[in-house]
Parts: sequence; C-alpha cells; structure tokens
Amino acid sequence: MTAFLNLKLFFSASVTFTVVFATHILLAQSNSIQSQIEQLQAIENQENFIPTFDYIDQLNRLGELYYNRNPDSTFLLAMKSLKASEQIDYNKGLVDAYRNIGAYHNIKGEYNHAMSFFKEGLSIAEKEQYWLGLANIYNSMGLNTYERGDYTAAVNYYLQALEIKEKHLSKLDQSKTLNNLGLVFMDFGDLDKALKYHTRALKIREEFKDKTGIASSRINIALVNKEKGQLDEAINQFNVALELGIDMNNRQLISVSYFNIGEILLTKKSFKEALEYFEKALLVDKERGDRVGIGFDLLGIGEAQLNLNSLRLAKKNINESLNIFVESDIKSNIDKSHLLLSKAYEMENNGMQALHHFKLHKLYQDSVINLETEKQIQEISSKYEFDKKEAELRQSQKEKELLNEKKMERNIRNGVTVILVILLIAFLLAIRSVKTQIKAKALVTRQKNEFENLNKRLLQQKSENEKITNQLFQVNETKDKLFSIVGHDLKSPINSLKGLMQYVVDEKLNQEEFLMVSTQLRNEVEQVHFTLTNLLNWAKGQMRGIVTDPIAFSMHKILKENINLNLPISEGKKIKIIDQLEENTICFADKDQINLALRNILNNALKFTHKGGSIIVSSKKYGQDFWEISIKDNGIGMSEEALSNLFTNEIGGKRQYGTEGEKGTGLGLQLSKDFITKNGGEIKVYSELGKGTEVRFTLPSAYF
Repeated sequence: MTAFLNLKLFFSASVTFTVVFATHILLAQSNSIQSQIEQLQAIENQENFIPTFDYIDQLNRLGELYYNRNPDSTFLLAMKSLKASEQIDYNKGLVDAYRNIGAYHNIKGEYNHAMSFFKEGLSIAEKEQYWLGLANIYNSMGLNTYERGDYTAAVNYYLQALEIKEKHLSKLDQSKTLNNLGLVFMDFGDLDKALKYHTRALKIREEFKDKTGIASSRINIALVNKEKGQLDEAINQFNVALELGIDMNNRQLISVSYFNIGEILLTKKSFKEALEYFEKALLVDKERGDRVGIGFDLLGIGEAQLNLNSLRLAKKNINESLNIFVESDIKSNIDKSHLLLSKAYEMENNGMQALHHFKLHKLYQDSVINLETEKQIQEISSKYEFDKKEAELRQSQKEKELLNEKKMERNIRNGVTVILVILLIAFLLAIRSVKTQIKAKALVTRQKNEFENLNKRLLQQKSENEKITNQLFQVNETKDKLFSIVGHDLKSPINSLKGLMQYVVDEKLNQEEFLMVSTQLRNEVEQVHFTLTNLLNWAKGQMRGIVTDPIAFSMHKILKENINLNLPISEGKKIKIIDQLEENTICFADKDQINLALRNILNNALKFTHKGGSIIVSSKKYGQDFWEISIKDNGIGMSEEALSNLFTNEIGGKRQYGTEGEKGTGLGLQLSKDFITKNGGEIKVYSELGKGTEVRFTLPSAYF
C-alpha cells in the first residue's frame, strides 16, 4: 500500500523540486520562463557584451526553472553560467552552476557523477562563506543520498543545511529543509519525528502566509496521521489542503486531496462517500491530462464499486487502471489490480478468471515483497547508524557544554573582579562631583519650571487668540450672508413693490383697477414680510442661539391660520390644501417657532406644486410621547442629489425655482429644521423626481 500511495502523493515529487531550488522558488512564481529568456537574449545581443554578475545569476535561476521541465536545458544553461563565471571570476555563480549541473545528473540517476559536482561547488561556497549556496548544495546532497536510500547521510546533509539557514538565512528557507527532514523520517518509519519536523515547517509557513508551503505541510502531516491510524485528523488536514488548492486554483493539489480523502473513507468502509471523492479526483486528473493519476483514481473507484457490489463497473474501471499501470510499470499497483479483479470474478462465481488473476497477483506480489524487504533491511541499517551517530553527537555536545560552562565561570569571576574595581573608582569620583551635580540640577530645575510656566502662558494666549479669531470669522461670515440675501433676495420684491406703487400713483387708477393691482401688491408685501421674518429669525439663532418657550397648542389652529395666510397663492395656483390632522393633535413646543416652521414647509409645497395640484396635511401618533406631522404634495419632487444637500448650512447658494418661477432664500427648510430640532423633534424629507415630496416632522405630545 505504501508504494501505491507514494506515486499519487503530490509532494513526493514537488517537495524534491523545492529542496533543490529552495532559494528561488518565489522567483519562479513571479517571472515566466519566456520573459527571462527574452531578458537574457536582450543582454547577449548588446554590443561588446561582457557577462555580469546579474546576467550569470539569471542564467542560474532560469536553469532551476527548467529542472523538472527540461533537464537538458538546465545542463546547457549551467555550462554557459560556468564558463561566464570563470571568465569574470564570479565564485557565487560557479557554486550555483555546479549545483545545477549536479542536479541534472541527479535527475538522470547518475548519482556519483552528481555528487562530484556538488562537492566542487561545496568547497567554493565554504571558502566564500556563500551561505545561501552552501545551504542549497547541502540540500541537493541530501536529496542525492535520499534517492539512493542512504537515509543517515541524507539526514546529516539536511541537518547541516538547516544549521546554516538557522544562523544566516530566513525562517522560510528553514521550513523547506524541515519539510525534507520530515519526508526522510516518514520513509524511515519514524512517524513521531516526521510529525515534529512537518509541524515546525507548518508554523513557519503560516507565519509568512506561504500558501503553497502551508498546503505542502498540511498534506505531509495528514499522511503521517494516516500512517499512524489517526484517520479523522488526517481527513481534517486534507480538507484544509483542499481549501488552499481551490483558493490557489492548484489542480494537482485538489486532485491529491480528493484522492487521499477517498482512500481514508475506503479504510473507514464509507464506500459511497469514497466513490464520490475518487470521481472528483478523476475529473481533475482528466482536465490535467495526468495519465498515471487517472490510473490511481480508476483503481480507487473500482475498489469502492466492488465493495458496493457494482461488479460490472468495478471490473471495467480496474481493467482500465491495470492497462495504465502496465504501461507505466508500477508493479505494486499491477499487483493490487489483479487482486481486486480476482475478488470481482470470485463474487461472480467465475472461478477460472478469479484463479488467473490471483496467480498474476501472487507473481507481482513476490517481486514487490523482494523490493520491500531490501528497502526494510536498508532502513533498519540506516536507522541503527543514525541512532548511533545521534547518540555520539549528543555526548559530544554535552562535553562541549561542560567545557563552555567552566570557561564561562572563569570569565565571570574575572569579569566580576574588574567590574568591582571600576565601580569603586566610579564611586569615589561620584562623591567628589555630587555637590556640583546637585547645584547644577537645582539650577536646571528652576530654569525648566520658569520656561514651562512661560510656555503655558503663551499657549493659553494663543488659544484665546485663535478662539477670538474664529468667532470674528464666523460673525463676518454671517454678516456677508445677510448682506447677500438683503442685496439679492429682498431687492427684487421691494423693487417690484415700488414699481407697482409708482404705477398706482402715476396712472391714477379707479377703484376697480386699484383692487386688481392691490392683490399683487399684497402678495409682494407678504413675500417681503415672509423673507424678512425668516431672515431675522435665522440671524437671531446664528448670533444668540434659539431660545424656546414651549406651551400646549393645537396644530389645527396654526394650520388653519397658515392655510388662510397662503390663500392668495393656493387660489392663484388652484391648489387644494387638505386638512387631515387628527382631532386631538395637541403639541407641547414653542408655538411661534412651530408656526413659522409649518409656514415655511407649506410655502415650499405651494411653490413646487403645479396648478391644480393638492397638498395633504396629516398627523398620527409616533410612539407614546410624540405626534408625527406630514405635509405631502404631488409636485415636481427632487433628485437624489438635491435631496442629499437639502439641509446644508450654506445659504445663498444654488436655488431651485418654483413651478411658476417663484424664488426663495434657501433659509426656509434650514430654519424649520433648527426650530423643530430645538423643540425636541426630528424632520425627514422623502421625495422622488416628478412624483412629489413629503416632509415629516415629530413634536412632543402635550398629553400622554
């Protein structure tokens, strides 16, 4: 089963790639191979081209990117880098070039040849103290010995790489070596140590938010839990890896997670759920064109279907997987395929076919067992050697620690003696200067206090000046606004009034003609009076604040007064003002202020309602303590922009004219809001362009 799983595990191959090229994996993620090729060609096509350090580094990085894609390109680029590095005496470039050449021979299975290049680069890296290159070569040597089955040597090389990274490189680099150590110990069968190293790697990767690394560690931890029989925890880890795969759109990671969850569900005899996960993995592997992965998925599907008694489908899928494994020469899975086919035919009572496949199963099983036996003997021997060496290292470390402790004690004694002598001399000098210091300190303290008092007075004066300046600015601003309104909004109706009166005098009108003109005169006077009232109330509120004198009063009464007051306007525009107030709408507020607020709101409704329109004034209880008054018209309405700027504090700005060109100061609604708010109420406006406007405000009820 172990051999069956290893080929499907995503990180058996991908982590190896990370080990060899730990330093530059981020570069591979951010730059495409094509863009790097174009950069190198541009550099080489320059006149009088001479290799530079950056050029050589790019050659080496590109070689690393080609490692799993096209090893021959890795070799050619490494040879070009080697030649250029020798030309300009760039030792770091030589180290990386030797490592890439060794990696090429490693992937070809030429392990001894690869090791000779690694050692060549290692000697240069040690002399140069090129820590990054040194750590990477130790990783490569660890991979070399790991693939040859020499686990003790592999662990030693990885530990040397880890030691360099802990002293000189980043934590993220350390996580890659910790991950590789976990893989070695997992193959070694030491699951506790494997879990320890994978957990350390995961913590670092989570700290740096390295999603690819986190997924790698999660899958490796899941595999350790799976081997230890902790199946629920393994499923949890694979689910986390699956979420990361979906987030990163990593199809290979998604496939591996689905497949391994299916394997665990098979073990737990949850055959229907297992079948679903194998089928999900198959869809992903078909998208990726991963033929070997498809073989594993089909075998898992077949095994689940066999347990669900779907014999025809099970045989079909197992036979398809068998063909793939025969092509790929994966003996352990050929063995398993024949065993499952034997069971299927046995369930169909086809003894001849069952026996045929069982014999093939035994034949392949014997070859797999021989390979496993050799591997186990090698693992036991390697483990013994590693444990022996680890014990020797611990003993050597203890002896070094004892020597260091003795040396430290001696140094401490000498240091304490020197410190005591220095302290004695310092104490004598301190006694001589203490009086001078006390006097100087007293003088400094006195001067400091005087300075702080002076600074406080200056800050207070500055604050007062700023306050006065702000007040003057606000008063001046209010004065300018008042002059603006007086100059523009009162000038026009007063001139109109003056013209009408002059016309009456000059033309010597009879009584009938005078009565016709007097209606217009009255309207003009009312408009001037209304504007002046608003203006004076607003100015008083701005300068002294709004003072309320609340009493109980009937909204019916003040509504009736305002309807009568606006009768010339409503009759002139043939607008109906409909009183739908509740009979007992008795409010407790400043009657004059609310009267003026209602007049302003009603005046606005008349101004923006077309001829023949209507205005409905209604009321209803708002909670237990308030009345809500509504003034709703079917006029021209407002846009969302106009509605949002309705209650700004600016006056004299852009105005909206009424349906017959009526003008206003812009004070009305602002003044109404101020009065209503000051009397404990709230005001809200609802409007839609072309459909009318509704103003609602609340006031305290006089009776609860």
